[in-house]
Amino acid sequence: MKNVRVWFQKIGTVKYISHLDLTRCMARALKLSRLPVWYTEGFNPRIYMSFAMPLSLGVSGERECMDVRFMEDADLTEAASRLRTYLPEDLSILEMTEPLMTFESIAFAEYEFRIEAEEPSQLAETIDRLLSSDSVLVKKHSKKGDREVDIKPSFSNMKKSITEEALVLQVPLPCTLEGSVNPNLLLEALKSHCGLDLYAQIIRKRLLTKDFSDIR
Repeated sequence: MKNVRVWFQKIGTVKYISHLDLTRCMARALKLSRLPVWYTEGFNPRIYMSFAMPLSLGVSGERECMDVRFMEDADLTEAASRLRTYLPEDLSILEMTEPLMTFESIAFAEYEFRIEAEEPSQLAETIDRLLSSDSVLVKKHSKKGDREVDIKPSFSNMKKSITEEALVLQVPLPCTLEGSVNPNLLLEALKSHCGLDLYAQIIRKRLLTKDFSDIR
């Protein structure tokens, strides 16, 4: 049995499908591709798939990954091409590789925000003032109930660039199997603390290890 890491993009309209629908879509494509994937055992066999870190709904992913198992050796370039045939355009296979790290190695995810604004420089100053506070408390919703979290430490290492029409932010956020920081919490903070109801195009650029190198 051979472990295979599938690298893919989840962009465009596909960013609005749930993780469950993503799993179903991938399973269907793997079945149609007739690749030698391993099925779990038991009364309801299913294709073994393990995703690194599920994306929040509405967030694009430029380099996402999932692990599958092949029952026999296969040319990974050809396998990627076959699988790509059965997926929608906005859910595209980048490549297949042999995994060199486990998902436990993931510590951060690099995000990019693009916020369109009439005065991007003023918005940048507003964010600077917000993050200069001693703490930035935001209500976080979870299955265990609502609780307040301080997002300042997570967003303190943020880079900004300004265009004529938008403010672009780049920030690495904690992203582990034990828990992750949702990028939308920054928008929630701007709404609750500054009265700004903003929309941002959010892209997860890549998954990183604790030393900020690419997961492989």
